[in-house]
Amino acid sequence: MDIPERTGETAYRYSQVAEAYIDMFGAPEQAEDQDRELIAQWAAQIHGPVLDAGCGPGHWTQFIADAHRCATGVDLVPEFLEYARANFQKPEFLRADLAHLPFDDQHFSGVLAWYSVIHAPPAELGPLLNELARVLKPGGTLLLGFFAGNQLEAFAHQVALAWYWPPADLSLLLEQAGLKVLQAGTRTRAEARTHGHLLAQKRA
Repeated sequence: MDIPERTGETAYRYSQVAEAYIDMFGAPEQAEDQDRELIAQWAAQIHGPVLDAGCGPGHWTQFIADAHRCATGVDLVPEFLEYARANFQKPEFLRADLAHLPFDDQHFSGVLAWYSVIHAPPAELGPLLNELARVLKPGGTLLLGFFAGNQLEAFAHQVALAWYWPPADLSLLLEQAGLKVLQAGTRTRAEARTHGHLLAQKRA
C-alpha cells in the first residue's frame, strides 16, 4: 500500500500511543452520552452496509454491528486493527488509507467518519471527502465528527497536528463532494474543545 508520507507519519504517531488511546477511548461507554445517542440514531436509519472510516480500535464499528448491521472498519494503525480483530467478531476490519479506499463506487449505505479526518490538511480534506462520497450510495448518509472553531485554524493535538473547522466551511466541502447537509450541531464543555458534527446525504 502506497501511503503518503504525512499520512504515514500520523499513523505512526498513533501506533506509539495505541495502548493508552485504547484504554481511554476504546469503548462506546467511554464516549459522551450525546455521541452514543447521535451515532445510534443515525445508524438506526441505515438499511445496508456501513463503513467506519478511520475506525481506530473498532468500538464504533462494533457498536453499529451490534444492531444487526453489516459494518466494516478501516484504519492505518496496525495496533488498532489487531485490537479490533481480537475483540470484535462481527465487523470486518481492513488496513486502508481513507484517501484511497479499496471499495467499489456506491458500496455503502452509510459512512461514519468520527474524528477520523481531523488531521487532514485543509488542501487535502476536499479530495478525502470526495473519496468518502464515492463509496456512498445515492441517498446514503455520512456522519462526520470534528473539532469546531470560529475560523479554520491548526492546533497542537496530543498526537499530531489537527484543525478546527467552522461548520459552514466544512459544510461547503461536503456540498462540493455531492452531499446535502441535513444537520449540523456543536457541543461545548468547560475546559474542552468544541465538538461538532455534520450529517449529510449523497444526492441521487
